Amino acid sequence: MPAGQQPVADEAEQFEPVWVRPADALERHRAGSFFMIFPTIRTLERLQKFATVDAVLAACAGEQPLWTSCPRAGFVNGAEERYMEHEMAYGELALTSPDGQLVHHLDWRTDQPVQLLKNVMRLTAPNPGVMTGPGTNSYLVGDPSTGFIAIDPGPNDPEHIERLWRAAGGDIRMIVCTHSHADHSPGAKPLQALCAGKPPILGLPSQPTARPASAFTPDRALQNQERLVLAGSAQEHTLMAIHTPGHAANHLCLVLVEDGLLLSGDHILNGSTTVVDPPDGDMTAYLDSLDRLSDACDTHGIEFILPAHGHVLGFAKQAIAQLKTHRLKREAKVLAAMQARPGGSMDDWVALAYDDVPPRMWPVAQRSLLAHVQRLQALQGNP
Repeated sequence: MPAGQQPVADEAEQFEPVWVRPADALERHRAGSFFMIFPTIRTLERLQKFATVDAVLAACAGEQPLWTSCPRAGFVNGAEERYMEHEMAYGELALTSPDGQLVHHLDWRTDQPVQLLKNVMRLTAPNPGVMTGPGTNSYLVGDPSTGFIAIDPGPNDPEHIERLWRAAGGDIRMIVCTHSHADHSPGAKPLQALCAGKPPILGLPSQPTARPASAFTPDRALQNQERLVLAGSAQEHTLMAIHTPGHAANHLCLVLVEDGLLLSGDHILNGSTTVVDPPDGDMTAYLDSLDRLSDACDTHGIEFILPAHGHVLGFAKQAIAQLKTHRLKREAKVLAAMQARPGGSMDDWVALAYDDVPPRMWPVAQRSLLAHVQRLQALQGNP
C-alpha cells in the first residue's frame, strides 16, 4: 500500500491490525511471536512468491482463482497435523477420509496393518532405509467373504510374513509380486508355506539381466491385462495386471478395478523417484510405461496410487505427468553435462547433472544417470 497508510480493524473479525510483508509474517510466526491460523499461513506462503502487490494483481487479471485449497488433517504421533494438496500425505487422507473427518493416523506402523479402504490394507515391513524409505509396503486386497490377495510380501522377515498372514485371517488366495527385487519378492514362498491350500505365487520371472539377489520364478506368469478376481456372496474385487518394465525388466503394476486404485510397486513412489538401474532397468521402457499407466488412469478412472514405498498419492494422472516431466528435465541436465564434459567420466557427469542431490547419494544416482546416458545414445544413434 502507499506509504503512511494506517490500518483500522473492524473489531469483529479483525484485531490488532498491522501492515506486514508475507515473508516477514511467516518468519515471525516461526519464531513464535506472531500467531496465525492455518489458512492464513498457507495463503501467505503462496503470496510470498510475488515480489509486489502489482504482481499479485497482474496474476489475478483474468479473474480466475490463483489456487483452490482443501486442507486435510490426520494424526502424527497423536497430534493433529494439516496438509495441503502438494504435500506427500495429502492423497492418503483424501482416500481414507473423503469427507474430511479427522480419523486417520499417518504414523508408519510395522506391528499392525493400516486400513486404507474396507477392502484394502497396508502392512509396512520393518526394513526402513535410504533405498526403502519407511519400509516396503505389503498390501492385502479383499475381505473375509472373498479371501485376500497379498501383494509384495516383502523381504523374508518371519515376523512381517506372519503379521501379513494373520491380517488376512490366514485366507490368502493368491500372492502377487510386482517385481523380483530383494525387498519385494523373497517373502512370497514363506508366506505361501503358512497358507492352507498353497496359494499360487504370481508375477513375472526375473530376466537374465537381473542381479543374482533378484532371482524370482513365480508359479505362473501374469499376462498383460490379465484379471485376478476374488468373488464373494455380495461383491467382487478385481486386480488387473499391467506390464511396466523400466525399474526392472519384470515389473508390473496392478489396477484395483472396482475402486480405481493403482498399486504401482516401485515404478511410482511417494517422496522420491525410483532408481532405473541398467541392464535390468531401462529408461525408455520406464517412460513408455508411465504413458501406459497414464492411459490406464483414463480407462479405469484411477484417482489414487498405492506405492510400494511411502503414503498413498492422490491426483494420480497429474502425479504421473509430473514424474515424467521430472525425468525429462533430469535427462536434459544429463545431456548438458555430457556436452560440457564430452570426455568426462560418470563421476564428472553425476556432479553436474545431480548437483541438487546430496553427494552421498551420487553413487545411487549414477545408476539412473547411466540409464539416461544409454537412452540418449540410442536416440542419437550412437552405440
